[in-house]
Amino acid sequence: MRPLLALAALSLSALPATALSADESSSIASPVGKTQVEPQGTYWLRNREGWFWYSDPPASVKTPKAAPPPPSRPPELVEFEAMQQRLDELKRVAVMNPTDTNLVAYMRYQRFVMNKSEVFAERWQRLVWTVPELDYGLAGRPTNSMAIGAFDEQQQVRQGQVVRNLASTHGLLFIFRSDCPYCHRFAPILKRFEQEFSMTVFPVSLDGRGLPEYPNPQMDNGIASRLNATVVPALYLTAPSKRQIRPVGFGVMALTELLERIAALAQDPREAPL
Repeated sequence: MRPLLALAALSLSALPATALSADESSSIASPVGKTQVEPQGTYWLRNREGWFWYSDPPASVKTPKAAPPPPSRPPELVEFEAMQQRLDELKRVAVMNPTDTNLVAYMRYQRFVMNKSEVFAERWQRLVWTVPELDYGLAGRPTNSMAIGAFDEQQQVRQGQVVRNLASTHGLLFIFRSDCPYCHRFAPILKRFEQEFSMTVFPVSLDGRGLPEYPNPQMDNGIASRLNATVVPALYLTAPSKRQIRPVGFGVMALTELLERIAALAQDPREAPL
């Protein structure tokens, strides 16, 4: 028995090593009895792959989108900017080097620009004549001298009605001094306003003496200091029942100015407490 084993071992040792390794790696018994050929190299010698190892796909290079072309500008804008730039350049040259040639060049180009402005103004005016809603003189205070008088008359009628309605709840506080020439000039105007619009005036004298139109004023009991009335004549619109007061104005005021100011205060809801 031992001679046979020795003979088998001797025959195996005589085989080349390459043949033995090729025989071991060339075929593997499959569970179904078939032989599967493994690719070149063993599994452990190949690159990592399978469920847990994989190669990242090559990154896709996105081609940048072409920038949209800039919007085309109207040729009028290009010409206007070029005209402004040219005028500014000629002016700077003339300022830094005021020769006759530079000054004449600037003045001639300035006249060219002014002519364009005149054409623009004329076309503007003609368009306003044909489109009434664009005419400010029809929507606000008119610019025509004849129409201004009619507008002012209507405005004064509306303001007078507002002041007459206000007279039932409001009055005017008139602070003055008997030696003040402006108070003497303003007192007749205020007296006429009082009579025309039936608004009561409460005269307050800082020196205790009266005026011809207001001979029996009240003595100042500190109200002038509280109102900071450092200038006379001073006039305030007051609501005695609400103890509220607002300044109308200081110094001499015309009758129409008084009417306009008091009507404006009547339409303004803001009031300051006494």
